[in-house]
Amino acid sequence: MNFGERVTTLRKHKKMTQQELADKLYVTDKTISSWEANRTEPNLEMIVLLSEVLECTTSYLLYGKKAKEPIEMEIKIRLTKDEYCELERKLSREGDFLLESFQQDSYYQSKDWNCEMNQSLRIRTSGHKKQLTYKKNNHEMYSEEYEVEIDHSENLEIILNSIGLKKTGEVKKDRKIYSYLERYEVSLDKVEHLGYFIEIEVSGKVNDYEKEYDDLLKAARKLGLNLNHIEQKRYPQLMVDNQVRGNE
Repeated sequence: MNFGERVTTLRKHKKMTQQELADKLYVTDKTISSWEANRTEPNLEMIVLLSEVLECTTSYLLYGKKAKEPIEMEIKIRLTKDEYCELERKLSREGDFLLESFQQDSYYQSKDWNCEMNQSLRIRTSGHKKQLTYKKNNHEMYSEEYEVEIDHSENLEIILNSIGLKKTGEVKKDRKIYSYLERYEVSLDKVEHLGYFIEIEVSGKVNDYEKEYDDLLKAARKLGLNLNHIEQKRYPQLMVDNQVRGNE
């Protein structure tokens, strides 16, 4: 299904007319009709509101992705500004642009979690959307990741603090997301205080881990990336390293 068909299906499932949906979003029924006929698409802010009204994820509205698979396979590579700009041009030619957003990630840690930070808890704010993500690295090729959408991050922070989880850092970034080779989600990141990065993630379910990881590396090479520059550390760890260097 395309975007318009997904909106139509979800609207009818909730037994709403185009006018009723339009009233909830403060737009006209002609706007809804245009979306469902794929003549136009809403901006990201409206997509977030639409996902709330239709009770689905923004990922499903945008490109048909259901709940994210718990196994995440991705690589991250640090870039220079020139490399970032060249990849942006290359992806605009060879990939499909999906969306651009500003993301603010707050990380939480328990004193009982090991010092290598192989697990983390994150609240991500992007527009009106807020997500809680638990991530655990248990293999060099992939990690486990579980996400839920939240509607009150302040209350959640109180809950986390009450059970011994404290905020340990914050990462802010501008992200552009592309679909590449119909199998990968590529994110170009400008991270505050850290610089430029690219993340390439396998979309959908991973079956053969070794083959999928090998194909992922081949996709990175196809983009002209140096695999010797793969970054194993997460953004919050890199932020800590950056602060340490700044204090030396």
